[in-house]
Order: sequence, then C-alpha cells, then structure tokens
Amino acid sequence: MKKIRPKSLLRILGAAAAALGAVLIYVFFPPFFKPHQVEEIPVYSKSTTRQIARELKDKKILSFSFPFKVLAKLTRVDRSLKSGLYQLAPSMSLWQVLHVLSSGKSELLTLKVPEGYTAQQIGQELEKMGVVSTADFLKAVQDPGLIAKMGVKGPSLEGFLFPQTYRVPLGASVGDLASLMSVEFTQSVGDQYAKKCLGRNLTLYQAVILASIVEKEAKTPEDQAIVAGILFNRLKLKMRLEVNATLNYVLNSKDPWLREDQLGTQSPYNTYLHRGLPPTPICNPGLTALNAVVEPADVPYLYYVAKGDGTNLYAVTFAEHQKNVIQAKHLRHLKKVREALQAKSALEATPAP
Repeated sequence: MKKIRPKSLLRILGAAAAALGAVLIYVFFPPFFKPHQVEEIPVYSKSTTRQIARELKDKKILSFSFPFKVLAKLTRVDRSLKSGLYQLAPSMSLWQVLHVLSSGKSELLTLKVPEGYTAQQIGQELEKMGVVSTADFLKAVQDPGLIAKMGVKGPSLEGFLFPQTYRVPLGASVGDLASLMSVEFTQSVGDQYAKKCLGRNLTLYQAVILASIVEKEAKTPEDQAIVAGILFNRLKLKMRLEVNATLNYVLNSKDPWLREDQLGTQSPYNTYLHRGLPPTPICNPGLTALNAVVEPADVPYLYYVAKGDGTNLYAVTFAEHQKNVIQAKHLRHLKKVREALQAKSALEATPAP
C-alpha cells in the first residue's frame, strides 16, 4: 500500500478545507455583489422541492438549483413549506432563502381563506390585513387577461380562488395573489377532475358552479354528497333548483328564509324564477364540495331544508318537504332559545365588579 506523503496529505486537507469553506460561504453568506431586487415567489401546497428550485433559478434568486434541493432535503425544510407568496432577492444567502420558505418572516402575514368565501370576502380580509384593497382585489379577479391565463371560462375567478391558508407579504401584487389562489385550485383538484366532470355531462365551470352551491347548502361530507345528488335529480327533471344561497349571493344576505318580495327579485341568480344553474359560482368551494359534485350520492330525494346545525332534512315529495320545513323552523327556534338561555346563564354567573 502506497503511503501518502505529509505534503500530499496537507494539500488534500487544504483542498478539502477550501471546498468546505466555499460551501459554507455559499450557504450562509449573502452574495452582496448581487442586486437586492425583490421577486415574489409562489409556493403551492402541492409544490415539490424540484419545482421551487426551478422557480428560484428562473427568477435568478439562486444561481444553481441543486444545492437548494440537497439542503432542503437534509434540513427537512421540504416537509414544512407553506403555501403563499414569498419575497426573495438574489442578494439573500441560500440559508436565508430556506429560512423564509420554511418559517416566514415578520412581513409575511397569514391569510386564511375558508371554504365558501366569496371573492369579495377574501378582498375584505386582505384589506383588513393592509395588503391590498377590496376594490383592487376584485378588479384583479375580473381581469380578462388573468382569467384567460388561468383558463377559466367565466367573467371572473370567483369559484377558482382555492380555500387555503396562505402566507402573503405586505404590498404583494394583487395579480400575483389572485393567480396564486387560482393555481392552487388547479393543483388541488388534480389533472383528472375535468375528465370526471365530463363523466357527469358537466364542463369544469358548470361543476364549480354546482360545487359552490353545495358548499353553501351543506357542511358535512355526507350531506354535501346528498345535496349534490338532489341537485342532479332536479336538473334531470328540469325542476328549478330553488336555492336560497344563489339569491343571497346577489342580495348580499345570509338569511336562511327569504321573504316573498325577495323571492321575486329579477336576477339570473334567482333559481326560484329561472331553471338551470346560475351564471357563475356563488362562492369558492373546498375540495370536499368539488368532489361531491363528481361523486354525488345516489338518492331518491328532490327536496332538502337546513336544520341550522349544518345538516339537512330530506324528502322525496313536496308534502314531506313541507313537514320538514315546519320541523326545521322549530329546531332553529329551539336553538335560538337555548343559545339565549346559555348567554343569560353566563351573564348571571359573571361576578359583579
């Protein structure tokens, strides 16, 4: 066995130390010679480390994608990435980039978009956070160029702003925010969803309209599948859908019961007057409601009424439905009485100052 001479060993150790030093400098030290031009990098819930690395390289945040993928794997950052828009710059070190993507910084705010929120409600949340105004967000959601880019066959992105918890920076581009939520929809429903819609004789846009109704009319997965089945039954028989939620969308109301004057409102969203689907989605449905539309329950029912607790009463005939309506109103009344008594008891139990 050939012995390594001391000088050769020193050269090897020196080269190894130099290589290690170069790696440490690349990972931990910001490249101050690069511009501090901030870019907004989108991260989606289904994004892979490879996709993020490619985006970082394309936006010139990083010169090489391979070190990011290796370090993300070693530090397990790839398991803690959160959906959102992240402000990054080429002048940041690789470690800083990983830190921002895994835990966020103080300028990154948490935006929670619940299932069933409308575009206006999302805009209002963004305005409360001081990110963008409601008006600017709605303008972006209705931008024909962005709508075409996202491949949505409607007048706005309503219905395609996916419910999710996002991380967003102050001063984020309103177009990037709307685009982020729309791409999140595409990635979450998957490539096969449009084919499943065709299997139900629906376009993707029609399926999202139906899912938005299901989202508003039922809360549990079981009830959503049943309500979807009822809506299909009514459409097949060319019955009017007669859904309060579609009319509430234009009335900007949440009333469970509509008055006679409201029922006569002249609007394409009034499914008491017009057959078929409303012209657009009435909210942004979650994945469970979207899946309920392509996998509805096979039920004989034609009618349902909400009990006020997130579940419904179902009926085959109109006579059964009328009885259910009376029962549902009674249950809602009892709920209000119970809540009032609980509030009174809590008030009485509060010690006097």
